[in-house]
Amino acid sequence: MRLEDLAVRLVALEAKVSSLTGYGANPDIATSLEELNARLGLLECTVEMLVTNKTQEHIDAIVAASADEASVKIADVIELSPSINMPEAATIVADVVAEQHANDEILDIQIADIVSAAVMAVVTAEPEVVVDPVAITESIISAVTDAPLPTSAPAPEVVQQIVDAVVDIIATATGVDTVAPEVVQQVVEAVATPADPALDAIESRLNVVESKVDSLLGK
Repeated sequence: MRLEDLAVRLVALEAKVSSLTGYGANPDIATSLEELNARLGLLECTVEMLVTNKTQEHIDAIVAASADEASVKIADVIELSPSINMPEAATIVADVVAEQHANDEILDIQIADIVSAAVMAVVTAEPEVVVDPVAITESIISAVTDAPLPTSAPAPEVVQQIVDAVVDIIATATGVDTVAPEVVQQVVEAVATPADPALDAIESRLNVVESKVDSLLGK
């Protein structure tokens, strides 16, 4: 009886998610624990993808908007963050998002993309990472390193603007007034490293395959 009740709830959730994705939902009730588990795993994967996409949309909108004029509220972003249930971490995430909300719009696409990546790293990090200054700094720098860059190194003035923006995010996330010089240097190196189109293409294909494999495995 309990399996059937859970299976009915799952079908209702699948229908809701299908309205968000545009894909048809399976109306059949799962009849075994194995089927229930597999379908729930696929649903979890889909929901995580939807949350990530929505979070990115919110952050991009905030970065691209004039100071305090973004249509997205800070609370809209916090609600999608894993940190929402840990007050200490949620406060840090809110501070980082609020800082961008109060900043002027970023017109340069290169700068906007990297700032969005840095903010996204904070918003999507697990709360245990958010409250750890070393861990969240590493996450931000890793996100900046992985952010798409032009095939040639950005102009020095662009690099400086990006570095300043990322360092400000690190300072806010870690609660310091001045970021250590060695951390600033890591940011500089991450920003100044030109992209590799061939490896970018491979990475993109790997991301697609990994997503499909996870879906097949019910992750």
